Amino acid sequence: MTAKAAYEVRMNAQGRVVVPAQVRERLNVPEGGEFVLYLDGERIVMEQKGEARSRLFALGARLAPGDVNLTDEFIHDRREAARCEGDE
Repeated sequence: MTAKAAYEVRMNAQGRVVVPAQVRERLNVPEGGEFVLYLDGERIVMEQKGEARSRLFALGARLAPGDVNLTDEFIHDRREAARCEGDE
């Protein structure tokens, strides 16, 4: 198990939290870098936008059969849902 670094941060009155310089440097986060923030139970998890996207694509690739294109499946499902909504 890898040791995890912990950083104490504080939220200001506007709800802003500063990502410590050590973290930004270690992760090579550019100025204006974008993040995805989500809840995991009572935990707040924040990761770089590109990393979240890559992780989700990899998960989808592991779960889908090799001959299935998830993008095509999603588009088909959305078109079918739109068609059903139009029939109402």
